[in-house]
Order: sequence, then C-alpha cells, then structure tokens
Amino acid sequence: MKNNLGKVFVVLTTFLSVAFLGFSFSARIAGTNWEGEAAGLENYFVETVPVDKGRATYTVKNKATLEPVKAGSKLLPEVILAAYTHEITQLNDKIQNLEARPETNPVKIKERQDEIKAHQKQDLKAIEAREEELKQEFDKLAKTIADLSVEGDKIGQEALKVWEEGKLRREDVARLRNHLEELEVDQFQSLEQKKRLQDELSRLRGVLARLQRRHVQLKSPYED
Repeated sequence: MKNNLGKVFVVLTTFLSVAFLGFSFSARIAGTNWEGEAAGLENYFVETVPVDKGRATYTVKNKATLEPVKAGSKLLPEVILAAYTHEITQLNDKIQNLEARPETNPVKIKERQDEIKAHQKQDLKAIEAREEELKQEFDKLAKTIADLSVEGDKIGQEALKVWEEGKLRREDVARLRNHLEELEVDQFQSLEQKKRLQDELSRLRGVLARLQRRHVQLKSPYED
C-alpha cells in the first residue's frame, strides 16, 4: 500500500513540476494569460486588492482552509508560482508522513510477520501434542474394543456349551436356563458397550482427521 500511494504522489509531484516548467517556458516565449492561469488553479484562488494609488496587490489562498499562501504581492505570476510551490510542498509532506506511518514501515511489518509466525508455531506445537494424545486414546479404545470382542466370543461359546449341556441334563434345565439367560444379558450388555465404544471411536477418528488437516495447513507455509 505504501508503494502504491508513494507512486501516486510522486507522479502528481512530477506532473505539477513539469506543468510549472511548461508554464514558465511558454511565458518566456509567447507570454501568458495570467488571469486565466489564476482562474485555473484547482486548489487555490487569487484575490485582487485594489489600492488608491499605484498597482493593485494580489493574495493567493487555499480553497480548503482559506489560509493565505502568499499575500501583498504586486506581481500576479509570483502568487501563482507560490500556489504551485505550496501544493508541491504539501504533496511531499504527505509522502513523508506516509513513509513514517507504522503500518507502512517495512521494519514494523517484518516484526508483525515474525510475531504471527511465532504464534503459528505455538499453535502447531499445541496441535501436534493434542494429536499425539488423541492417537494414544484411539489406540487405547481400539484395544478395549478388541478385548471386548474376544470376551464376547468367549461368552457366546460358553452360552453354546451351556445350551448343549442342557440337552444332556434335563434335570438341570431350569437352572441352566437361568444361567443361560444371565449369560445372554451379559452378552447383550457387552455388545451394547462395544457399540458405544465403536461410536466413540468413529467420533475420535473424525476429530483426528480434522486435526491432521489443520496440521497440514499450518505446516505448509513453513515448508514453502
């Protein structure tokens, strides 16, 4: 932004300087319509102050502030020159002020960029630590689900064995049925717990995937 504004003001300054040189050159060669030049000033106006005796005097003022730039001159070209000079000076002051502003200062911009990069590195470290925690939790849940699967298989095998024994021992049918029902309840609870853990595992996989994508996004600026 600084470069663009600076270029604009430099071009304006150059244009006004060239215009004034052309104006001076034409004045030397063929004379100038000074009243027309005064009327053509964009940001200034010239006041003519009549006097009782002698030549009238001229005062040039800024249209925005109404402050005089040059007053009491007997030469109209002199006040016109003062207006051009004042405008060039103001443009140069604006350029210098823009260059001095913190948001356009290259040193301040570099400091801000370094600060943002430092924060990004901290965020990246935090995400990596969280990712490692989620991986450990994921492994723990996976092991729990595997253990529950083995336990469920064992319960199923035991239920089958009890059922087969029930056929052989009619006298123990009632007792074995009660035992079988308990085992079926245990199996159902085990399956329900397994389902809940699988749902939790799916949720953690989604969180882990989002963190990995964020990890890649944060690492890409440093890899470039």
